[in-house]
Amino acid sequence: MDENNELDHMDYHEENNAPLDETDKKLVRWRKINENDGPTPKPRHGHRAVVIRDLIVIFGGGNEGMIDELHVYNTETREWVVPQIRGEAPHPAAAFGAAAFGTKVYIFGGMVEYGKYSNDVYELTATRWEWRRMTTKVMGKDLPPAPRIGHSFVVSEKNQKAYMFGGLCNDLNDNKRNIPRYMNDLYVLDLSTAPNALVWSKPEIKGDQPSARESHTAVLYENDRVSRMVVYGGMDGNRLGDLWYLDLNTLQWTEMKITDPRHGFPPMPRSLHTSVLIGTKMFVYGGWVPVMPTAPGEQQDKEWKCTSSLGCWDVEENRWVPLQQYDTDKDDEPRARSGHCAAAMGDRMFIWSGRDGYRKAWSNQVCCRDMWVLETMKPEQSAKVQLGRAGFSSLEVSWPPVPGATGYFLQIGFGDPKDASASPAKRGQVSPRKQPAAATVQKEDEQNKGVTPSLISTQGTTYTTPAPSKPAIGEGGLPQDLFEDSEKNEGTSTSPKPSGDSQADVDSKKRESSSENATAQTSDSDVKKEIGEEKKKVEVQFENADDDLPWFDVGIIKNASINVTHYFNARQQPLEKQLHDLVEHNAFKCINEPNFTAEDKVALINGQTYRFRVSAINGLGKGAWSETASFKTCVPGYPSAPSSIRITKSQDGAQLTWEPPSNTNVSGKIIEYSVYLAVKSQTANPADSQLAFMRVYCGPHAECQVPQANLGTAYVDQTNKPAIIFRIAAKNEKGYGPATQVRWLQDQQKSMPPRSFPNVAPGYLYQHATPHLKKPRFEHH
Repeated sequence: MDENNELDHMDYHEENNAPLDETDKKLVRWRKINENDGPTPKPRHGHRAVVIRDLIVIFGGGNEGMIDELHVYNTETREWVVPQIRGEAPHPAAAFGAAAFGTKVYIFGGMVEYGKYSNDVYELTATRWEWRRMTTKVMGKDLPPAPRIGHSFVVSEKNQKAYMFGGLCNDLNDNKRNIPRYMNDLYVLDLSTAPNALVWSKPEIKGDQPSARESHTAVLYENDRVSRMVVYGGMDGNRLGDLWYLDLNTLQWTEMKITDPRHGFPPMPRSLHTSVLIGTKMFVYGGWVPVMPTAPGEQQDKEWKCTSSLGCWDVEENRWVPLQQYDTDKDDEPRARSGHCAAAMGDRMFIWSGRDGYRKAWSNQVCCRDMWVLETMKPEQSAKVQLGRAGFSSLEVSWPPVPGATGYFLQIGFGDPKDASASPAKRGQVSPRKQPAAATVQKEDEQNKGVTPSLISTQGTTYTTPAPSKPAIGEGGLPQDLFEDSEKNEGTSTSPKPSGDSQADVDSKKRESSSENATAQTSDSDVKKEIGEEKKKVEVQFENADDDLPWFDVGIIKNASINVTHYFNARQQPLEKQLHDLVEHNAFKCINEPNFTAEDKVALINGQTYRFRVSAINGLGKGAWSETASFKTCVPGYPSAPSSIRITKSQDGAQLTWEPPSNTNVSGKIIEYSVYLAVKSQTANPADSQLAFMRVYCGPHAECQVPQANLGTAYVDQTNKPAIIFRIAAKNEKGYGPATQVRWLQDQQKSMPPRSFPNVAPGYLYQHATPHLKKPRFEHH
């Protein structure tokens, strides 16, 4: 914290002689985002940010002149993009109101020139990045809202209405003469009438209402029981620290007065701060605060000051929650600021830019260039690990990314108790690098029967997807599917990696072929004898074994996918014991790093079933472990999984094509393929490792047509995005090998017309052209 700032939350409690309950504090942590790609916006203040899915859309503001740029920050890729704008864009503005409604953004009012304010409403359709100036009407004999700045503007998805409160207007509406007036009026804008004229109404208010103010904040809290707007702070000539509820159903104001110390103590009064709602808690950050009284003899600082303090109001419990900052260095917190923007994404609050303090001399104003994220909770539980590709001594795995995770903790274990009892951790004097023989081998007679059961295991299943098509020339850095789920008529998978023959694939195939050839030298009788001896040892060792199977560390990794070929042996210190230091320094440690040698790790073996679990990590620690998923490495001699699955929609159903297994030169000629479709079943559970499947094709060709009648019985997987699941397996003279599983994404909005996404203009340059008139200064404090 800046030592020149006002008392922080802890000091405020001490000032009121109220001891804090250590167990009641909510732990939060600031983290600076340094890895930003793309064109970073110009620093500013008075701008606004809204959230659309994983994107933060930032517009307007001022810094030695008004700014009309629109930037988009992708929180997943940590990339800034500048979309090519269409339509009638708003005038450069600052201190306006902005709110998101679905994939649309509405802005109202703001300063367009110094002393000149607006009461226009603009709509941005984010799927096309197209602005439109909206026609507005007023219900009854009411006057439209006066042009203003510093008001609050929030949207209720539930009511399909926007609520505008307060602000500062110029009674003369003349930028040369300014008679400021604080307001406390409430207007409601009906958005359900779009795209036609939007309708303003000025409803009758019940009960006492907040005093007139500007530069306050408002958030909307809604559930099945309540719909309320929470207004906090602001400026009416003095900084305000009061908090009000507006019931959107009864339109009655209620002031939340805190008289009981058990309900916490409010932060310092402030204006030009930001507030966001995360769950049931409103987080308040920064802004202008009054100067604290000085001790006798000390010089009084006559200027207002910014703060970097945080406040947290629980909307359900109606109390101020004490916060505890994670134990970090002073440099690991944002410096004081006001006029910044803030946006809530899941359990995180992002802040960007703003200025660090008001000075009378214009040359002393400094706008911040940094972006910070406040982590308020440990990450949520990760979904189950999914298989990307099964090799003879490797398993490519992935899982859906967890919002806000900075890394992932992955562990591996043997797939059943027999294997665990023979694991390096429980074999006494056996070397941790010595591998057990395969516990089981598929029987020849089972393979010859074909794959006819309605339930087939996910063990050894490979998930693949066609390589993505290259973007058209001139598309620049803006993804065309910012809001689309995917190409709906293409085969896709849970693995982010394409199945094309990259160099890694070629190397993997070479290793697999070598493994097959080496294993083929062992006679079947020798293999059966070795397995029989191993089973006898297992039965004795596991007779009284514990049900808790051991886990081994693969690593703490950055991305949500990895090719697992080894795991750490028992000689290494468990990563769980190193977790605090790794989290503190945002560090990663993985078995795949080249500095780990054969003395540190154990290799995966063929024909072995392995369990996986993963947990997400952020600056506050580790989330819950995922459910366990089991996969099996490939067995030599059998065909590997078909690859490059492609699914296209046709009038008769779905057309599937694929490439033959990559190891046919070793495993031999493919006799036939089987295609399975996941079907509706009472036992089908997306959290289960097994689903009900029906065979829809069996034949020698690497393509098939699945009739519409079969697709009508398909089970639609909802674990990530709605999709139909297919599995394809190849058979040689020895039997069937592992299956390829592919998720065919389904259109969720069939009634919606196709949406286009304009490209980033190649070689985009910031256009700070000299305006027609002298640049107005935006000075709002």
